[in-house]
Amino acid sequence: MSLEETSAKPEEFTTKKEGPLWLRRYPPLLILVLSILIAALVLPSALNLPQANPSTVLEYAPVPPDDESITSNEGSISELGLGSSTGLSTGAPAPQSGPVAGKGTKPISKRCVGKPLRQTEDPNSPPCVPFFDGDNGGKTWQGVTAEEITVILYHDGFISDQNETEGGDTSAGEYSPAAGNVCDLAKPSAGQTGCNDSNNGREMSVVAAARALYRYFNERFQTYGRSVHIYLYWGGARTAATRRAEAAAIWERFKPFAVIDRGVFSGFNDAFAEASAKRRVMIFGSFGFLANDFFRKNAPHAWSFWPDIERWADNYVSYVCNKVVPFNTTYAGDDKQSEDMNGKPRRLALMYTTDPGFPGIRLFKELVEDGVKACGGNIVEHVEFPYAGANIDNRCAEHADCQYGIENVAKLQAADVTTVLWLGGMESKTTPAADQARWYPEWVVAGDRLIDDLLNGRAQNPNVWAHAWVHSQQLREIRFEESPARQAFREAAPNARPVQEYWATTIYREFFSLFKAIQVAGPFLQPETVDQGQHAIPRTSSTDPRTAACFYDPGDYTCVKDAQEAWWDSDAPDPNNEPGVLGCWRMVHEGKRYLAGDWEKKQEVFLNPNDVCNGIKGNSHNYATG
Repeated sequence: MSLEETSAKPEEFTTKKEGPLWLRRYPPLLILVLSILIAALVLPSALNLPQANPSTVLEYAPVPPDDESITSNEGSISELGLGSSTGLSTGAPAPQSGPVAGKGTKPISKRCVGKPLRQTEDPNSPPCVPFFDGDNGGKTWQGVTAEEITVILYHDGFISDQNETEGGDTSAGEYSPAAGNVCDLAKPSAGQTGCNDSNNGREMSVVAAARALYRYFNERFQTYGRSVHIYLYWGGARTAATRRAEAAAIWERFKPFAVIDRGVFSGFNDAFAEASAKRRVMIFGSFGFLANDFFRKNAPHAWSFWPDIERWADNYVSYVCNKVVPFNTTYAGDDKQSEDMNGKPRRLALMYTTDPGFPGIRLFKELVEDGVKACGGNIVEHVEFPYAGANIDNRCAEHADCQYGIENVAKLQAADVTTVLWLGGMESKTTPAADQARWYPEWVVAGDRLIDDLLNGRAQNPNVWAHAWVHSQQLREIRFEESPARQAFREAAPNARPVQEYWATTIYREFFSLFKAIQVAGPFLQPETVDQGQHAIPRTSSTDPRTAACFYDPGDYTCVKDAQEAWWDSDAPDPNNEPGVLGCWRMVHEGKRYLAGDWEKKQEVFLNPNDVCNGIKGNSHNYATG
């Protein structure tokens, strides 16, 4: 069956043309009316909106916060105003006064928190829309009815061989169900093979985490009378072709409104997302290695919490050109080597992956190389590694036991490299090889949300990593208990096993991105209204290290635009107070965040031994990776 034959047609969705022009053009407007009311009290200069019909204000009723202690959020989302979309048309016009202004019979109240009011305790959450009493338009898009939104959580299968011992639990890892199995998160796991460990029959930890977040976000975010019904679909793709095949299988079975993409272990996310977008399925992920042209080509269906390659490279180059290139070598060498390496002009090398699952790294490398050379950086060598995405990679058996680490270190030493620019891509063969050779250069890491968390930092050789610092998009979380993901998970599942907390941290941002998009789109849910709502977020820098500068420039579909810097302290006690566990990323200026172009021309890493540790992905006994 052809794609045209399987795709839902625009005329199947609710379309109405009556009503004032401003309401037809701006379907998310009613959400923003609440922002006006709040801004009048606490944000006097944040919004710039056309005057709304006073009668529409009655659709939403603010409620007082239940936690007076929450401080105000200084990020972009909290200042949500009315912006313009990119002008793309999805074939179905926005609703008019009928579906938005009509009165329903079952108002829904949401709990607001903070000053100004926001949807949840997460500092990045949008302004609160606590009350909806209206007609949501019914079937506005495929996978959308008046009562329900169908969403697929697409997750790569895995085998975890790491035990959890807390509370006497000594289970020997987990084995995910076979590819193609499905777990309905709205139903108990009993009787569903797609929910349970294929080895011992117990509910998978990631399923428990997803089920808790499913409950939490439906309870806390505004979905305008609809419930978001999520099914976990297990993938097994290792190639672009099998990613496309799994996207087709999901479409044929579910015809969903959206997919949360957690196909993270084998890459080829672009193939999966493109195949889904062609079927007009929206894609929400934490894509870290996709170029802007991917998002533009699939607009307005694909959205990422983290930046595209170009914006990532722009900020990293700005960092290197201000913090690294202008200075001589400063932090290299052990006691015997320090005099030979330090105090001399930096000789840079680029290290990056050739893993075919992460083609964006090649573009990132090209952009970084051009940018660093343009500001005077002396790049004298290049080295590659074949696999990325895991700290223990079984694929190494296919590559002569991954001897590339030893070979690369020898090559870098021969070129008298003082400073390695590690351009993303998690692997753990190179630093042990460097320690074996007793070679300790500087490492300036482009953080990719794997290599710059606690778990994967500790996967590196501590002697080598004592000379590493990172440009990181991670948000500040001093302790694991502070993590919005953990807090959300525990609100929904207070008695769950600790290992499930970890899995909640791996999927939280994708859930957050989906529900935020649904909320800012307004009652009439379509890709076009999501597009308009997202592009209504103003361009604002962050003054809170827990909060990203999140906004969407014209032609841009990625959220985070800023970063922090941190350095690795191999001797630091665990920020989560785990006995005997050492090493953390210490954040300069307590995690202060910078947009590209704002980095000061100073060397500030390794200077303050009291720089606070980031607790991202804390409590190592909770980890279950594979």
